[in-house]
Amino acid sequence: MIRRAVFRLAILGVAAGALAGCLRPVHAPQLGIGGGSIAQELAQVSVAPIEGHLGYSLKSELDYLLTNGEPAKGTRYLLTVKTQQTGATSIIDAATARPQSVTLQAEATYELKDTTNGSIRASGKTFGSANYDRSSQRFATIRAQRDAEERLGKALAERLRLIIIGALSNGAAPRATSSAPALSQPIDPWEEPPARDPGDETG
Repeated sequence: MIRRAVFRLAILGVAAGALAGCLRPVHAPQLGIGGGSIAQELAQVSVAPIEGHLGYSLKSELDYLLTNGEPAKGTRYLLTVKTQQTGATSIIDAATARPQSVTLQAEATYELKDTTNGSIRASGKTFGSANYDRSSQRFATIRAQRDAEERLGKALAERLRLIIIGALSNGAAPRATSSAPALSQPIDPWEEPPARDPGDETG
């Protein structure tokens, strides 16, 4: 019985080792270009300044996510991002005809360029949204909108990080001359914008 138990444990140990060998975490040593790790590649991504409060939040979160809070170790890649947001009324107070809840919808166009040879590693457009409640107090509404923009910036940063990881992984060939697409035409904030799935993206 003891021998059987030992034999079974040995089999389970071998199987677990085989499965562990199939997993490829972000920090694995042979995931990146030229045998480096993805963490090393991400640390070489420099994010260009992004306009607006949403852009500031997005850049701050990207800087943190790409380097795990450490200073960038290089500038081999340049990530350029442009954003545009629209406030869409979602709930109206029947008594005052004023919006009670607002959905912030934003799109971000991105271009990841290899500065050593000018090739474009990734480009396209991605989307996100965040809700906030309006208050009768003006400053409370402004604070709620700022918080929503910060949440929106974090959501877009997470999505862009995954896009960059995919672009810099082994087997992802550089794109020739495909630059970032243009932002959509601005939408009147008092009109209901077309519904868009935050998971939709191109590029």
